[in-house]
Amino acid sequence: MNSLIGTVFLVLVVLVLPGLVLILRMAPTAGETALERLTLAIGASLSFIPLLYLWLTWAGIAVRPPMVHLGLVVFLVTALISLHRIPITVLLLALDGSIWHLLIAGASVLTFWLRFEQIRDLVLPVWVDSVHHALLIRVSIEQGAAPLSLRPYLPVDGLTYHWGYHVFVATLAQAGGIYAPEALPQLMIWSGQVISALMVPAYAALALRLWQRPIAGAAAGLVVGLASVMPAYYVSWGRYTLLTGMLVLPAALLALDAVRRHPGPRSTALLALLLAGLSLVHFVVFALTLAACATLLVITTDHTSWRRIAIWLGIALTGALTITAPWIVLMASRILPGTGSSAMHIAGNAGYNALPLELLWAGTNRILLALGGTGALLSLWQRRRAAAWLIIWCAAAVLLANPVVIGLPYLSFITNEMLTITMFAPLALLIAGGAAAIDAWTSPSGWRCGVWRLSTVALAVAVMLWGTNQWRTIVRPDTVLAGPMDLVAIEWAARATPPDARFVVGTAGWLYDVDRGADGGWWLLPLAGRQVSTPPVIYNYGAPDDVAIIKRDTSWLRDHGAAASAEELAAFMRERGYGYVYVSERPGALRAEALRNTSLFECVYDKGGVAIFRLRVPGTRDE
Repeated sequence: MNSLIGTVFLVLVVLVLPGLVLILRMAPTAGETALERLTLAIGASLSFIPLLYLWLTWAGIAVRPPMVHLGLVVFLVTALISLHRIPITVLLLALDGSIWHLLIAGASVLTFWLRFEQIRDLVLPVWVDSVHHALLIRVSIEQGAAPLSLRPYLPVDGLTYHWGYHVFVATLAQAGGIYAPEALPQLMIWSGQVISALMVPAYAALALRLWQRPIAGAAAGLVVGLASVMPAYYVSWGRYTLLTGMLVLPAALLALDAVRRHPGPRSTALLALLLAGLSLVHFVVFALTLAACATLLVITTDHTSWRRIAIWLGIALTGALTITAPWIVLMASRILPGTGSSAMHIAGNAGYNALPLELLWAGTNRILLALGGTGALLSLWQRRRAAAWLIIWCAAAVLLANPVVIGLPYLSFITNEMLTITMFAPLALLIAGGAAAIDAWTSPSGWRCGVWRLSTVALAVAVMLWGTNQWRTIVRPDTVLAGPMDLVAIEWAARATPPDARFVVGTAGWLYDVDRGADGGWWLLPLAGRQVSTPPVIYNYGAPDDVAIIKRDTSWLRDHGAAASAEELAAFMRERGYGYVYVSERPGALRAEALRNTSLFECVYDKGGVAIFRLRVPGTRDE
């Protein structure tokens, strides 16, 4: 428990402190409420840390723990010196006593508890993405740099996968003295749940800014934290990069609104920082934010205002591209024409971009879509500019995912699936707008106001109680590929096998011609540093020849591995240079029965349903 509390405290400090200092020095008047300042501080921290890694990496300077500790001390001292510039400490503690702010606080606390209840039985992050996230974090820690090269673990150079999340967790690890690779999974899980819980105050802050009524913040916070299956369900996919990007999004939109209201160098610099950070944290969220910027210009009808806002938005985008120049140049140099299984291909296809109906209607989405539509109509009826902005923004996002409607090819990085799992954000804001519209109609006093307020509070409490019960178990069992005994076996392999040991692991089909691991053996590379037959899917960013060699092995194991005889598996291993086999009882994993009663293999580890076999060398006394 103390370890959990300490880790959560560390995450909050690194999430808030650097960004708070940047806001105090760059734009001390940014944010009109404590929630807005908290949201902007978090977004600025998650942007500043990757940008710092980017330029230090480009300059050849490694980030080491003493630098991280010194940086945190400097930020703390600077924050204490700068706090006099605005009364932020008072605002953070005394929001105004409103019942709606109490509901935001209550939803935040309950969501925080629920997020940790949801991962109570996990010892390793789940599904596909988590494995390469762990590898990129390990590389970032060991190199003290952005993970642009994955050697010696994978033959990948010039990696164009967004890595802002990974260097943030690497910073947490270095700040907290968490150096053992086997400790990374727990840090990933705990920090991810903190990020997920912070969605509540972040989207509440954005809704407050858009609709200018406290009830809007309460409504948005309840939807994001307790009424919607997303983003809580991200933990069941290991979508930590997207989770982080969706936390930066409300900060970027707050900064965008600041440029609209007070265009100038300070607001523009803040927006440039957040846009730059988003391009490193998650490129799809970055693209959606650019669509929000364009949409703002669409709804600005006054010519003078349009021209002024357009100029400052152009400066912000130019600044963002300038401070991420090495990253932008690298991505541009690695783009591949046409379609393919690698994300470096710029073009997508209809099959990959199919609308996932099971996700569209997942959980409470039918209700949320109906409420979001109602909120949009009510807000438009009141002629609210924010409603038009949100609706056109959603339309622009749909067009980005489906450019074929105007005769353009699909894009590989923006899909209907991505829009479906991120639609909780605009829905929460539109529902908040509907609540604000009704609240404005019942105000300022009278029996309608009393009935409305009482019924709304009762409904909010009911949603809190329902959500904490409904989403307590959210991780799908079939996405859990490893358990406690796998972690024990991996730690043993790190101690007892040679550093150059190569393992055959269970393999299953995943996406097109890219296969995934089927059990805990898949974690041997990021945690034990041992090469595996099916590496994390990030290998697909490597050179074509290297990718082809890996796919040759994974395809054989996918089609024949689980059913192969001892003789077939031994022949495969000798031909490809593997010395060990990781077996377990999970679906798709290699089985121990075929290997036990043969002279070809020796069982060197067997505990809790997980076994490791060593291939005997021909011609030795072992065979």
